[in-house]
Amino acid sequence: MKRLILFISLWAVFSVAALNSQNISPLTALGEEAFRAKKYKTAVEYFSQAAEEGDAQAQYRLGECYFFKKGVRRDYKKAAYWSEKAAQKGIASAQYLLGACYYKGKGVKKDAREAVVWFDKAARQGVAVAQQELGSCYANGFGVEKNDTTAMRWFSEAARQGLAEAQFALGACFYEGKGVEKDTDKAFYWYRKAAYQELAEAQYFLGMSYYSGLGVEQDNTQAIKWLEKALENGLDGDRAAVARDMIRRID
Repeated sequence: MKRLILFISLWAVFSVAALNSQNISPLTALGEEAFRAKKYKTAVEYFSQAAEEGDAQAQYRLGECYFFKKGVRRDYKKAAYWSEKAAQKGIASAQYLLGACYYKGKGVKKDAREAVVWFDKAARQGVAVAQQELGSCYANGFGVEKNDTTAMRWFSEAARQGLAEAQFALGACFYEGKGVEKDTDKAFYWYRKAAYQELAEAQYFLGMSYYSGLGVEQDNTQAIKWLEKALENGLDGDRAAVARDMIRRID
């Protein structure tokens, strides 16, 4: 199953998590206020002061700013440094970000097992992207012994929180019978959920399901609709070639 590190969508996830946190220091609160106003440099100044004073949320937010280049030059070493301080204090989003640093070797030495350790901690606190990544690690035997059943369980946790990539991965588990009994109806159900969130790969498989009648009544019109959507949303490689060929053949 394809690895999916979700860096593109993480910024919104992390920011929401930060804004929903409680018990933050006055300096961190000022940093959040500046950040919401898009005064990123000012936000970093407040986060830095609070982080140095030991505020866990500020440490996480500062690491986040260094990782995503918000109000400061990108510095993965500092991102990992501050994320680890917050992660050690139990900040779930920081645990995920630290795991991502270890997975990609950003600011720290690449270490698959350490990545899994932090993904697991964040996943158990309900961070959907961490649950997705942990599932993918188990599915691929990355940093942990391969276990399709455990992979499916974590994909399911994230999918039920609405994460499109996890919904697609769970659909693939049902389609391939990995970690769960093969069930094309359930595969279609999860592919469709991910497809409606504009995930190109899910739209491709949804289109192919309509074309073949797997998990749904055969419908060429729907097949073309979803294959075209997949191409519009950036489907590439062999699957894009197959989608174009299918559309031509159906027409």
